[in-house]
Amino acid sequence: MSKSEQLKNLYELYEKMFFGREIVLGDGNADTRLILIGEAPGKDEVQQGKPFVGAAGKNLSEFLNKLGINREDIYITNVIKYRLSKVNPETNRVTNRPATKREIEDNREYLLKEINIIDPEYIVTLGNVPLRAICGSDVTIGELHGRLSRVEILGTEYDLFPLYHPASVIYNVRLKEVYYKDLENLKKIIE
Repeated sequence: MSKSEQLKNLYELYEKMFFGREIVLGDGNADTRLILIGEAPGKDEVQQGKPFVGAAGKNLSEFLNKLGINREDIYITNVIKYRLSKVNPETNRVTNRPATKREIEDNREYLLKEINIIDPEYIVTLGNVPLRAICGSDVTIGELHGRLSRVEILGTEYDLFPLYHPASVIYNVRLKEVYYKDLENLKKIIE
């Protein structure tokens, strides 16, 4: 069975499990050396049906340019493939919210199977949620960002390279320098 067929089967199971949610599945080249994993889709991602197309997606595109990588050549997905939202009681607007430990755990099995199907050479996690979903612990991006390590997923070892989430640079401009340094390290590794 091809990777595309395996992913299709996995995603059909996922959509049944989380029926009625605003789901955005992984996107890109399933025969890639590099998979990028975020937390969950936001409003823009739901509207376009594709991960990382909003403000964080613009930062991600800039970072991919720095690496000399085309988006079409990699695979991008999220730990949680449905929008995590809440209604602001003051404005009645729907906004994004962080993932709970339970949501991460409920989605982890699907993510690990997705990675195993794609079988990339490098896994790049974007932020704490994907890092914890991969490592299965309370590690933090502050401890591990910008360094290569090995991780075992469903019996296969992969190279793991954690990065801060692209949105973190929007909220904390001081991280941009750290992010660029981490990207330079990643570029040397994947070249």
